Amino acid sequence: MKLWESIASRLGALPARRVTWGLVLLFSAWVLLDVFVLKLTGGLAQSTYDAMVRARVVVAAPDPRIVIVDIDEASLARMGREFGRWPWPRDTLATVLEHIEQQNPAAVVWDVLFSDADRLSPGGDAAFNEAARRSTHSHFSVVRLPPSNDGVSQITRDALPGLWLPPALTGATPPSLRPSTVALIPPALPAVASGRLGFNNGYVDPDGVLRRYRYAEPLRDGSAIQSLPLSVLNAINSEAAGAHSTGSAGLFGYENELIAWRKTTTAYPHVAFADVFALAEGDKPLAAVPPFKGRVVIIGATAPSLHDIHATPLSSMQAGVDSLATVLDNALNQRHMAELPRWLQAGLAISLCIGLALWVQFNSVASLAPALFTLPAALLGVSYLSLNGLPIFIDLHLSAGLALVFLAVLRFWNGLRRIHWCSPPSGAQQLAIWSWERKDAWLEGTLDRLIDVVERHAPQCRVVVCDSSVSWPATLRWPELARFAAVVGPKDALLAARGQLEPALARLAHRSGEPLLLDGPLSRDTLAREVFKAWAALGTPHNPPHSTESPEPPYSMKDQAHEVV
Repeated sequence: MKLWESIASRLGALPARRVTWGLVLLFSAWVLLDVFVLKLTGGLAQSTYDAMVRARVVVAAPDPRIVIVDIDEASLARMGREFGRWPWPRDTLATVLEHIEQQNPAAVVWDVLFSDADRLSPGGDAAFNEAARRSTHSHFSVVRLPPSNDGVSQITRDALPGLWLPPALTGATPPSLRPSTVALIPPALPAVASGRLGFNNGYVDPDGVLRRYRYAEPLRDGSAIQSLPLSVLNAINSEAAGAHSTGSAGLFGYENELIAWRKTTTAYPHVAFADVFALAEGDKPLAAVPPFKGRVVIIGATAPSLHDIHATPLSSMQAGVDSLATVLDNALNQRHMAELPRWLQAGLAISLCIGLALWVQFNSVASLAPALFTLPAALLGVSYLSLNGLPIFIDLHLSAGLALVFLAVLRFWNGLRRIHWCSPPSGAQQLAIWSWERKDAWLEGTLDRLIDVVERHAPQCRVVVCDSSVSWPATLRWPELARFAAVVGPKDALLAARGQLEPALARLAHRSGEPLLLDGPLSRDTLAREVFKAWAALGTPHNPPHSTESPEPPYSMKDQAHEVV
């Protein structure tokens, strides 16, 4: 306990300016180390970001062209009576594809892999391969494997030409290097392998939540492969695809881009696959099937038993086909969600610490008390507002967290400082009491400025005030007592510093008495009683308020004993 008291006293005795700017240097060093090296707390705070996404007010409406042909649990049950468990023979998929193609859709997007041949139904494979060859609107998915495996792969652009972005869309001409190989799971059907392709990987954050999507990925030879949404965009609007891919290469460096989510997880209309198949076969569907002319039709699964489900900011159980519909919508409508660079986040956080230090230097630590919660809340409010329609997410989570910790540490130290400067002077020496009165109470802000004055001009002296800290809605119980303060210290030190203390204290209080000299060392109780006597005598007829123009000479406690009793 004594060790802690000694440490606390040493910390409280440190000069305010040195502590404030020392904290700035310490926090700045931590921000730089964290953002650029450790990457522990810098950047997007995931849980807070997810809550902001769910609470948005301004949300883009879903593109009415997008419709999902859903392999849901009901479709699995209905078609399972005839075709058994998934995967069904692929002639069922060929039947649906040909039915949709007859209506001239804008695109048919397959969120289904064709990576293996169907050995039990080779006729089904042949039927779908022929349907895919005739299809002019289909886009097929491939799974991108980790780039570290590219060197051992044998898949080049010649094998899957529809996967590569045209050189005009990458913004650069590939150099004359050996063509890059790509590690991925290729399609097994020839017509699919030669068709329009795109990788459809969901790159989740470390907590397993999908928040970003990668629209293109560069390769060693200067070329780039495209995602499934970028393949669709290139077919529908090649000019927009060029702007999108160039923006991804230049501004975002082919990094994952934040997904601009819709309001709900099921924002796009779903049509049961079994109903589309029934209509294609000439049977009556259980529910109405909309026309597909001019629509972007995504064929995928929401059935939980097929395991295409992952967590997103909207839900812990969102179907992958709905996430694909969202990123495809963003690509078609050029909805980008950029993020502040990490170096800019670090710069904003450090600038905030510097601003707080400057404020404390010219005001007081107590004046920042309302900012302890309002400042972080305001910064998070700016981040939240940026999610409502802006093309950039102004991520101030790092600044908000740093401001909260910085202010908390500063207030904790300020409490130690008050304990140090409001404790009785140590040592056996003759003391003097100089009482002062304000029209208002010595609350935290004015008390800090009083301590500043004593620290600067009379470091051997201390401050005595009634404890008058108050927080809303409470009020001071004895505001009459809280108006008084006293500077107590060694007689010689106080009188020597009087000339410098007086003008500074006069700006904080409206009147004072003359320094009262005490005989010998005193206990805390005795000193407290003498301070109260000095306050009681302040302004009485025998002890008029002090005038800085004609100061009265100091007097001893013995000479004035009859006045203060």
